[in-house]
Amino acid sequence: MITRMPGARRAIRLAAATLAVAALSACGVSRVDGVSVKWPPFKEGTLLALPSDPAQCPDLAGTYRAQGERQSGDPSVSLADLRDFLVYPLDLPGMGDTPLPAWRSSPDATVSLSKDVAAWDVLAQDGHGARSAGRLPLHEGGKASAAEAQASSHRPGDVIQREAGCTQGRLWVSVRHDWRQHESVGVRRHVAILRKEADGLLVTVQRESDSIGMLLPWYTNESGLSQYWFAPVADLP
Repeated sequence: MITRMPGARRAIRLAAATLAVAALSACGVSRVDGVSVKWPPFKEGTLLALPSDPAQCPDLAGTYRAQGERQSGDPSVSLADLRDFLVYPLDLPGMGDTPLPAWRSSPDATVSLSKDVAAWDVLAQDGHGARSAGRLPLHEGGKASAAEAQASSHRPGDVIQREAGCTQGRLWVSVRHDWRQHESVGVRRHVAILRKEADGLLVTVQRESDSIGMLLPWYTNESGLSQYWFAPVADLP
């Protein structure tokens, strides 16, 4: 009996790993602010991309309060401060540069959007001297460049992929963050849908977080959906 135990343990682990892989192979379909989103299987490493047409891009140009008002959804998917959301999880290029002085979320803080042919420019100001600027390139129907796919991330070995486009009068942003830590690996995926609403900016985001054990077989999935509205600012200070 003793000599058979290692083989039995291996069989149990193999069976559990097979179940985990089967779970990872599943893909789900959801609706985010009226847009159909089909999540690719976690294990494929594929960045979620939605249909995109430049003619369907909304006019989001304007200045908005950085502090938002939650309209619905899961409070754990926080969009309470738009600048912080653009820093993470969207990892917008340039937004994460450390502002001096440090960013202070307050009713005075604003985020401004302006568009050229290829991208959206973003400027965040907290009203107390802190500024941070970023740029969101549009990739209509295409993949982000290899350089962007291997963008610097929170930890060495992590990979961030990002893509954005327009559909149904909305701007969508998809971000995939692959991470590895000790004996586990995982993926955090977000898709954000932006559009105008009552002259303000309405942002809806769905999060999918998957992780799997490398030695001991386990698999977890967490998801959430939330929507916030950011009021317009009529005049800059």
